[in-house]
Amino acid sequence: MPRKARNWTDNSCYHITHRCNNKMFLFKYDKYKDFYKRQLFKMKSRYKVDILDYIITSNHVHLLVKIKNGEEISEGLRFLHGRMGQWYNSQNKCSGAFWSDRFHATRIQRGRHLGACLFYIDLNMVRAGVVDHPSEWEYGSYNEFVEKTQRCRIINKTELVKSLRMSDFNDFKKWYLLTLKDKLENIALSKEAFWSKAIAVGDKDWLNEEAPNMGVKRFKVFAANNGQCFMGKV
Repeated sequence: MPRKARNWTDNSCYHITHRCNNKMFLFKYDKYKDFYKRQLFKMKSRYKVDILDYIITSNHVHLLVKIKNGEEISEGLRFLHGRMGQWYNSQNKCSGAFWSDRFHATRIQRGRHLGACLFYIDLNMVRAGVVDHPSEWEYGSYNEFVEKTQRCRIINKTELVKSLRMSDFNDFKKWYLLTLKDKLENIALSKEAFWSKAIAVGDKDWLNEEAPNMGVKRFKVFAANNGQCFMGKV
């Protein structure tokens, strides 16, 4: 039986997560993370998908994207994750699934909710206890955010600033560094699972208004920490 098509909402932002098969650490070695990063660069160049943030961990990936239409993101992710699985198998002379079933996509409201999701992604390896600061993990967006030299520039800075409703990238950079410092010093880095499991995250009114556009008929809006709300199925 074919899988049910996803209900993408055009011109919207999504947080996409995908785990390795059986939660295995298939990205353990840097050469696999390097390959995925190169393919991510190719995907954003070939398809109408704007990458706003990303991180490649040892057993899963996070992508924060703005899509122009659902067909483009579906084809782009098929290219990206298909290439990763094929290359891994060719390198190890094996067969089988690299990824665990389907990726999950959570729609994110622009503005402050998108900003909160961005820090959820960027602090992933800090929460895991692997590093003390995002600058210590090279397989993420931090270096592009602080404008260090990068061979493969993946982030669309223009769309990032627009989606956060900021004036320019300098404004973003100042906000990002100050907020990051505050989160590292004062805010508990507990995992907020709704960012990776909910249908959508945003204001309560926005969630109720946008539910029909996301193809959701039966849902409940839950209140989360820090003023966030998220939508789950019932």
